[in-house]
Amino acid sequence: MRALGLSLLFGSVLVAAACSSTTREVSDDPVDGGGDGPSVVTGDGQAPDSGGPVEPGPEVSCETTFRYVPPPGKTVRQVAVTGEWTSFAKPGVTLQGPDMQGAFTGKAKLAPGIVGYKLLLDGEYEIDPKAELRKYVGGVENSAVRVADCKIPTLEVVGNVAVTRPAPKKGTVTAEAIFTRGFEGQGLSPETVTAELRKGRSVTKVNAQVDARTRKVKVALSDLDDGKYTIVLRAKDKNGAETKPLRLVFWVEAEVFDWKDALIYMPMIDRFENGDKSNDPAPTPGVDPRADFKGGDLQGVKARIDDGTLDELGVRAIWLSPFHTNPKGSFPADGGVANVMGYHGYWPVKAREVDPRIGGKAALEAMVESAHAHGIRVLQDFVVNHIHKEHEYFTQHPDWFRTGCVCGTNNCDWTARRLDCLFADYLPDVNWQVPAAAEQMADDAVFWLDQFDIDGLRVDAVKHVEDVAVYNLREKIHHELEASGRRVFLTGETAMGWNDCGVACNASEYGTINRYMGPLGLDGQFDFVLYHAVPIRTFGHSDKGLIHADYWSRMSLEQYVQGSVMTPYIGSHDTSRFVTSASYRGQSAQWDRGIPGNKWFSPAGPPGDAEPFARHRLALAWLLTQPGAPLLYYGDEYGEFGGSDPNNRTMWRGKGTLSAEEQKTLALTKALGKARQELPALRRGDYRTVLAEEDMLVFSRTTLDGKSAVVALTTNPAGRTATVTLPVTTGLASGQKLRNRIGPGEVTVSGREITVTLEGRGAAIYAP
Repeated sequence: MRALGLSLLFGSVLVAAACSSTTREVSDDPVDGGGDGPSVVTGDGQAPDSGGPVEPGPEVSCETTFRYVPPPGKTVRQVAVTGEWTSFAKPGVTLQGPDMQGAFTGKAKLAPGIVGYKLLLDGEYEIDPKAELRKYVGGVENSAVRVADCKIPTLEVVGNVAVTRPAPKKGTVTAEAIFTRGFEGQGLSPETVTAELRKGRSVTKVNAQVDARTRKVKVALSDLDDGKYTIVLRAKDKNGAETKPLRLVFWVEAEVFDWKDALIYMPMIDRFENGDKSNDPAPTPGVDPRADFKGGDLQGVKARIDDGTLDELGVRAIWLSPFHTNPKGSFPADGGVANVMGYHGYWPVKAREVDPRIGGKAALEAMVESAHAHGIRVLQDFVVNHIHKEHEYFTQHPDWFRTGCVCGTNNCDWTARRLDCLFADYLPDVNWQVPAAAEQMADDAVFWLDQFDIDGLRVDAVKHVEDVAVYNLREKIHHELEASGRRVFLTGETAMGWNDCGVACNASEYGTINRYMGPLGLDGQFDFVLYHAVPIRTFGHSDKGLIHADYWSRMSLEQYVQGSVMTPYIGSHDTSRFVTSASYRGQSAQWDRGIPGNKWFSPAGPPGDAEPFARHRLALAWLLTQPGAPLLYYGDEYGEFGGSDPNNRTMWRGKGTLSAEEQKTLALTKALGKARQELPALRRGDYRTVLAEEDMLVFSRTTLDGKSAVVALTTNPAGRTATVTLPVTTGLASGQKLRNRIGPGEVTVSGREITVTLEGRGAAIYAP
């Protein structure tokens, strides 16, 4: 039996505030002993009225504690804190210390809300590096703390939420929380304690054991099927003051999921599969058909989950294109060259509404439920930089937005004005320096994650918003949804380039991406540096060899924040399709490399021969054996063609419509996905170069518990053979046979050597 301890992530001074409640259908069917009400006992096991009066217990403090520990090498003699409550005046509140741990601590009584502050270190103002929140006051960025109303009682987790799964349909969970009365409030009213178990769209009342004397509430459930669950606890004091709902999110599954296990699949919803023709909008007059709605919907995504299409690819996570309601009309793109619709989802006009043209609320709920039934996590594409001018917030709160210059126009450089320029004149820029706007955006994120049981966010256009966006999203999500210790996965898009002059020349690229990652920010980002360095240059155009590919793979492991989960990719909704780039290699004027960039006129055509598909298959073999959580853009599994947007967003095609080369590519992708699923080394192992030559690369992946795989690639069209010496760390013994997991053949370890033979532009994954 595996016991899964989910560690807590509570901050020392930050207190979560209430978020939007959810509406679900509630069942009265009991689970594990009934759902009619709490079982109430005292600390000695007796009914609460059998002894003396039950003590109300301690109360919520109305003081906020500040704590500062100087980093290694920094000497600080005096520490104080000042903020909005003092108009940031000196001397502020003195923090006493240092104590035996080197910490300075102090308390202040603050009004409820998000309060900006700064540290005074030997009299100098500094942002608190450990603060979970940021807030702009008078246009100046500050640390911030969320101060709860101390008169409201609380429920907080005690210890760990323990999950076990000894066998299918035998999952268990045990969770315990403690009630603390509000300041000058009454003690717990045990009869008011309620517990719900959510799974998808179903909600069941469950029994909670309440110890009136210790004020502890315990829920213990068994015989749980695999899947995602949320326990929701509520309680009141004897005067009726109610706690916020305490949400405890957990999964029951055979193997504890790590985001390194994820192969992320991105369907652009409107261009994937039409699962319900009744919601198809009519063609829009004056709009290029390539930029209009095509009928794809969430029902179509669900259908491909239900029939196992994504399972066959080894998909463990879906990144959905934005599903907020977008405007009904068309708007100009590329300087008015074409009129386009918001089929892509990046022009929201409603904060909390699913676009009915892609299925609406019920379709999203059903799709997420199906994904979870298949063990697939769901990522929402969350747009934080802008809204559409028809958005309800722009109408109600115009002061939350900036409407200045358009990015890329005169005196409005994309980099210099990255925080306040507009992506288009009809896309007002969210001003995260306005505290009310920042809080509303964070509230909306929690609404979507909680209401629709979503597992994480892909944060759009990260470098185009203030740092406060990432900090405040993480803080709000953490305090609302991470009480069980399950961290909501946040990844980001920080679009950067690559310089062909070594790692030192790319310090700003790595640094900008790193800026937003860490415990108080994103868990990972899309690896733009690796994308610009390797896939097209090495596998598409052959400008660079496999020594180059190996080098930049290793740099990704060395340069990014330790523990981050990066996403390598070979194509996305913002790039030309890989097969098209590999077709237009510059071999003649007809195949000029610039043609894939054509958007509206003279777009790139389909491949002229089989070679681009062979190059694409090799790129896929490289991609799906890289560390991190690789991205598979819809259609890349079979080699869909198309140049720049909108030509890279054609409708997905199923098995019966594929050419022989596309079928061959799909078969390899399935084999690669299966290998990732079966071999933990490909998901969680280290990366060690075994052989790096211009036309051949061999590397090993080994987990901490000694599970290994060996990956071999060649760009040589005639094939390659090489004898290589395996690292001792692989633990592969002499005489051991290693089977190729993506094709025929096996090799035998001799000493520590294996001899690898690959066909032209071929790949192999060897493992016991």
